[in-house]
Amino acid sequence: MNSPSTPPSGLNLTKQAAFDYIDWCKKQKKHILGIEVLKRENGAFETNIYKTIWFKSQRAVYTNARNFIQKQMGGEWLWAEFKH
Repeated sequence: MNSPSTPPSGLNLTKQAAFDYIDWCKKQKKHILGIEVLKRENGAFETNIYKTIWFKSQRAVYTNARNFIQKQMGGEWLWAEFKH
């Protein structure tokens, strides 16, 4: 991560960078509205309904975000995009 006060650059993050970004959001008290887990197919990023989550509230959002990333990222699904 760049520094404690700035998020990592880019929207598409690797698994460890996604965990670091969640920690950064928690420290900054930044809301996370949703996460899409993506794969790269024919030069473009793709997702599906099973790899997307939207949070109705911010209650336990950081724990829920970490759990979602842990379960959904793997294999060809190597990137995450956060929605704010």
